[in-house]
Parts: sequence; structure tokens; C-alpha cells
Amino acid sequence: MKLVRTNIILLISMLIAMSFATIATAQPHPVPIMDGLAHTGVPSCATAGCHGDQVTGDGAGPVVGQNEYFQWRSSTEKGAHSRAYEVLLTPHAKRIANNLGVGAAQKAAECLDCHADNVASEQRSQRFQISDGVGCEACHGGAQNWLAFHRIGAGHEKNIEAGLYPTEDPVARARLCFGCHLGSSFENQFVNHRIMGAGHPRLKFELDLYTTVQQHHRVDDGYRQRKSVAPGAQVWAIGQALGLERTLELLLDNKTGRSGVFPELVFFDCHSCHQPISNGIADLDWRPNPGRSVGPGMPILNDANLIMLQAVMSVIDPGVARRLESEGRSLHMASLHSGSQFRASAETLRAIAADAADSIMTADLADASIVRGILLEIVGTEQANRYTNYAAAEQALFAIQRLGAALQLEGPEFTDSIEKASGAVQSPYTYNQNAFKTALSDISRQIGR
Repeated sequence: MKLVRTNIILLISMLIAMSFATIATAQPHPVPIMDGLAHTGVPSCATAGCHGDQVTGDGAGPVVGQNEYFQWRSSTEKGAHSRAYEVLLTPHAKRIANNLGVGAAQKAAECLDCHADNVASEQRSQRFQISDGVGCEACHGGAQNWLAFHRIGAGHEKNIEAGLYPTEDPVARARLCFGCHLGSSFENQFVNHRIMGAGHPRLKFELDLYTTVQQHHRVDDGYRQRKSVAPGAQVWAIGQALGLERTLELLLDNKTGRSGVFPELVFFDCHSCHQPISNGIADLDWRPNPGRSVGPGMPILNDANLIMLQAVMSVIDPGVARRLESEGRSLHMASLHSGSQFRASAETLRAIAADAADSIMTADLADASIVRGILLEIVGTEQANRYTNYAAAEQALFAIQRLGAALQLEGPEFTDSIEKASGAVQSPYTYNQNAFKTALSDISRQIGR
């Protein structure tokens, strides 16, 4: 028995040595769809001795819950990634694909690059199935090199060195998730106005909320010993900063920022144009916004991330907040003038967003007083006047929910105010800013006690 055990250990050591040789020249932390590694498929993670051992409950494995596969396969929102490919088989997807002229949705790269782990055929192992949708390796990276470390418990750092994507790092997580949920410069990872015009739903995303909804593992003391765990407020804030930065990068990229003679319209607020036109006075929806000097009838850049980021920085770095305010206003004005002026302003604002991200990563967003201050900014009257468009109100509602959770705010009065705010933001076509502001005022009063 000792001889057999020794041979197994020697074999594992050889595999590890080979793995290190393979990764010696690898790019540090490329996103999984571009990692160039073999993707071994969901079955390599879902065995009974690994992440598919505990079918129900919170999981009771000695190190991890061992129910992560079943969490990923859940019929609730938690299992949305596992059903991403199945969406492509629906009549709605078929209609979108027909409108786009790309053939069957479940075979089109334009669809698969976000609805599945669509790596190149030479990177797919024997057990890999594209029909698994957004599987384990779509987020954690091709397991070709790190699976051996992972199975023997070599430690998280070894796994990362071998190519496991560091999803616990909020910056790396944001850059990964934005690929599908906001867009990237990679081919087929950008939902433009053409695709939305064909019937694709509007993209909406907030990093901390989606992280929570899609979490397939338990975060216990053992997890915290193995990995760093960023506070939820920090995850939320970095998502706002990097969301603005990514949007401006795509806007400035000639491949994604333009569509013929037009700017790419997906960067503009959908509902500044897509709203009912009526002769009734009560239905006239336009109102001035203190953060912009843009009149009625003009396409408005979607500034939801900018508005949220201003609230964050007003608490942790007021100087950066003032720069965001000034350059954001300049960008809106430049969009009505020359292309060169617009690009210059967008470049400046992108650099400020990067500075804001650096400040967020060094700020103590586990400090309840800082988080409370940010939340009070978001629900305050000055900010509430900026929620003239649905997208900004939607992000504000996400922020209230996530920062409220970070502060452990609860009780029937707070829940009631959240429900009232949610009711005002139920639909872009029924968004009621006055009702939303009233609900925010109630929340502000409760937080300020």
C-alpha cells in the first residue's frame, strides 16, 4: 500500500511540474474565454467526491460545501448561468437570430460567446459540452493546469498561479463579468444597438447584486482563511468605477463606439428616446437634470454609473468627486458639439474613473460609517434630483439594497420604504421620479436616525 501511495504522489508531483512548465510564459489572469487553456467541462467539477457530493442544504463538505454543482444547476435565479445556453433554444432567441441573420442562435458565435463557454474547438476536452452554458470554467478559467492542484488541496495561490481565474478579487471579477453583462472589445462580446433592435433585452448589471444572486459557494471561516473576501460595499463601488471606465473604453474604441455615420446608440440612455409620446400634460416626462446641460429631444449618454460613482467619491475622495462632476458635465455638452471634443472629454473622464477605482480599493469600505455616508448621499435630495432617467434610478435602487444589506438595515419600516422605491422603478415606461424621491426621503430619514 505504501508503494502504491508513493507512486501516486510521484505521479501528482510530475503533473504539477508539467503544469508549471506549461504556465511559465502565460499571460497573468487573462479572462477565461481568452486563456488559451483546455476547458475540461462541467463533469470534471461535478463528481461526488468534489463539488457534486451534497445535493441539498447548505453543504457539509470538510473544506467546501460540495453542493456547488447543484447550486449552479438550481432552478432559481442562482442557476441562471447553467440555463444560459437553453435560452438560445427559445422562440424569442430564434426570432432575434432570424432578425440578425446569424442562423441558429445555439450555433452562432454572436450568441454563444456570452451564453456558453464558447472556447475554440481545440480547447474543448472530451467531456466538454457547449450545452452546459456558462459552466465552471467560463468564470474560473480552463482547468488544464490548475485541476491537479485543486484536487490535492495545494492552496489557492498555487491554483491562481496555474491559471485559476481570481474571482475573489473584485477588480478581476468586474472585468470578467463585464464581458457579457456590459460588453468587451472581444469579438462577439458586445450587445450593440443592432442586437437590441433585433429583440435582445436591455443589459442591466450591478456587480455586488449579481455576485450575491449567482453565488454557488458558502463563505465561512475556512473560505476566509483561503481567500481574501472584499466587503460587499467595496464590490458594489468598484463595479460602478470600472463600469464607467469600461463603458468609456468601448465608446472610444472605433470598433464598438461607432455604427456607420452614427455613434453606437447603445451607450445612450434607452429611455431618453424610447418613451411614449402623448399630448396629455400629465404624460410629458422630460425634466431638467442638474448634472447635465442637455435640453429635451437630445440623446443622453447613459450616466448611471457616473452618478453612483459621484456619490461614492463625495464621501471617500471629494476632490475626485468634483472632477467627476465637472468632466461628466463637459462630456454631456461635448456630445452636442464636435467629435474631437467629445473624445477628449471621454478620455479625461475615463482617467478619472481609473483614479476613483484606485481610491476605492484602498478605502476601508468595511467601515459602517463610510458606507452609511455613501448611502445617505445616494438617497439625499441632491442626488435624487439626478434620477430623471430610469437607468440611474435602477442603479440607485440596487445600491440601496446592497449597501443596506452591508449595514444590516432591516425592519418593517425600512422594508416598506424599499418596496415603495421598487414600485416606482417597476418599469421604464411607468417610472415615477416623484414617487421614487418620496421613498428615498423616507429611507434617508430612517438611515439618519
